[in-house]
Amino acid sequence: MRSKKEVIKLSRFEIVTIEELLKRLEKYSYRQLHIHHTWKPDHSNFNGKNHIQLQEGMYIYHTKTNKWQDIAQHVTLMPDGTFVTGRNFSKDPVSIQGWNTGAFAVEMLGNFDIGCDKLEGKQKESLIKLARYFAERFGPESIKFHNEGPGVKKTCPGSLLDKKEFMKEVLAMGKVFKDVEDGRWSAKYIEAAKNLDLISGNTDGTFHPTSPLTREQAAVLMVRLYEKITGRKVVEE
Repeated sequence: MRSKKEVIKLSRFEIVTIEELLKRLEKYSYRQLHIHHTWKPDHSNFNGKNHIQLQEGMYIYHTKTNKWQDIAQHVTLMPDGTFVTGRNFSKDPVSIQGWNTGAFAVEMLGNFDIGCDKLEGKQKESLIKLARYFAERFGPESIKFHNEGPGVKKTCPGSLLDKKEFMKEVLAMGKVFKDVEDGRWSAKYIEAAKNLDLISGNTDGTFHPTSPLTREQAAVLMVRLYEKITGRKVVEE
């Protein structure tokens, strides 16, 4: 049976959405995002209702077995895309040795080594949104996988995850076309043309900004421009 002191300590854990988490982060001055996976427990231990219970189990392990003062991570990202709060946000995490100061640590519930759980759906979506928040404010280099740390020999956050591919998705988030970089001189014009429904890009979300314009593409563009200016629909799509 847990002591009264322990129950009080555990009661602070909350389930929050990505939107609520990002709003809370505005109050703090983190400079890095550290990404981990729990390894154990994994997806098989999550039933959609036991968010707090799983976080409590990690708290007990970290404080009783590892002898840390608190749970290591600031939040745990569950398979349903919600987060469970953990360590006090005002305190440095037990995350990556030598890099803990000014870091915000997230543990993804799951084992993302090859052949195990898959990072997908709402869980992946929330992680990308969190990473995008840091990338926009402190640059892509502010996002660190655990296995990037000095002397770290673990696969964490999982051998299934490729950092370069992950960062491509993070940096592409919110873009009209994923291959049009924010700093490109024509980016705002391309975005405006898309919003005006003059261009649609390719089915894979790319635009190929340096590719030559074909005659048929030019014909479509001219007709769309004519329809916008005159308000007359001349081609039914």
